[in-house]
Amino acid sequence: MLMTITVAIFAIAYILIASDKVPHFLVTSVGAIAVLVIGAVDPVTALTDHHMGIDWNVILLLFGMMLLVGALQTTGLFEYLAALSADIARGNPRVTLLLILGISALFSTLLPNLTIVMLIAPVAISLARTLAVSPVPFVLATIIGSNVGGTATLIGDPPNLIIGSRIGIEFIPFLVVMGPIALIGLVVTALYFVVAYRHALPNRRIDRQRAVDLDESTMLRNKPTLVAGLLLLAVVVGSYIAGSLASLPPAYVALTAGVLAAIISRAPLSNVAASVEWKTLAFFAGLFILVGALVSVGALRLLSTWLIGVVGTDVPTISLILLGFSGLVSGIVDNIPYVTSMVPVIADMNSALQLAEPSVLWWALATGADFGGNLTIVGASANIVGVAIAHREGVKISMWGFAKVGIPVTVLSLVATVPYFLFVLV
Repeated sequence: MLMTITVAIFAIAYILIASDKVPHFLVTSVGAIAVLVIGAVDPVTALTDHHMGIDWNVILLLFGMMLLVGALQTTGLFEYLAALSADIARGNPRVTLLLILGISALFSTLLPNLTIVMLIAPVAISLARTLAVSPVPFVLATIIGSNVGGTATLIGDPPNLIIGSRIGIEFIPFLVVMGPIALIGLVVTALYFVVAYRHALPNRRIDRQRAVDLDESTMLRNKPTLVAGLLLLAVVVGSYIAGSLASLPPAYVALTAGVLAAIISRAPLSNVAASVEWKTLAFFAGLFILVGALVSVGALRLLSTWLIGVVGTDVPTISLILLGFSGLVSGIVDNIPYVTSMVPVIADMNSALQLAEPSVLWWALATGADFGGNLTIVGASANIVGVAIAHREGVKISMWGFAKVGIPVTVLSLVATVPYFLFVLV
């Protein structure tokens, strides 16, 4: 009975989020209170257990990076990068869109996709406005590009870090396997964007010339904060690379860097507070508790057990089913809690099938979860942050507006990786 009520609460919350009629943070906050009241998860667990409650590493990472990005925004860095990108693309909006996609993917191999979206989304919006075109494709290219690129490394997407920690694999071996998968996904995504937006981005000469004529050198200001902010950003990047080797807590490094950047910028406290997406943080906290309740009552484990029962013992078949299943479910419940709940299931499957570690099942789980994060707004943390930044800048992206791009990109990316799984990994 408790499981049924918990699943019903989650389903209602998801429907409300999908309807886009009620603020997302309000939906997950009320939903979290509801599952706490019915006893699906107790308050202490919800606040302290990242498997069945709030993952404070994600919350603190977000908070710290929001502060750091807020400080960097006072320096004109994003406007400078936007003008430089437009100049490189010679003001062509279609080329610029692909440039944003590629940059987001590339840097997501070195930074978490959350961070990349926070850094590049403002640039993408500013760039689109300079080119006098809709910012929506540029924001979507930033988000989707970061998710695809983040597939390549342990630190690029949070599910990878969870899986890497469980199987004890290090940075380079992970990259050797997942790097080609990310490249396949990037090529497919780029082709989709070229086709999907071939008529939506007018290439007017007057707009191209205005973009090319921008003087980037005049846009940078507050040089001390710029230098300090970039150095602190480098420290955060280094902490992620070192963290895979020395178990450093990158979230706390990001929090410290954000606070220091806010202090160095000497911005008023009200401006510092305004740089934090409080509603986004509330959304995440509520979502973690909601999904944690599903884990606590055994709903996700029941679903996973059912999966084991229907896939049989043929490893290639299991891998492809897991790939598609992970892509679908990750797009619905957020890939971080999904992967967290699936880790013990995959470990059990590996033992039952006597597979050597790391087995192909882990790669199927990682690929499905990472690419599946592009399916809907709630599929990945980076999506929610990117859409929140867009809304703050007056750019509206609805649940369906995201999904009508995310669904085909996800399906095409997953299908394109099937030969790699069948002929290379299995």
